[in-house]
Amino acid sequence: MKLGLFDLMDQAIAEELGVDVKTYIKVIETKTSDEDTDFIIMSILEGDESKKERAKELFNKYLTEDSE
Repeated sequence: MKLGLFDLMDQAIAEELGVDVKTYIKVIETKTSDEDTDFIIMSILEGDESKKERAKELFNKYLTEDSE
């Protein structure tokens, strides 16, 4: 199976956030605002540890809303 660039990016971001790709995509596409989506993705890709932690906290906020 050949993966495209966006598939690889989704996998890497989901792994960094500690969730599977399906969960990551569901939350990003249906729960987060455009601004929060941009922040989460760019913070993970930039690699700045403090921004990554804030991105994880923000993502997890949406993730827990989803499970309530």
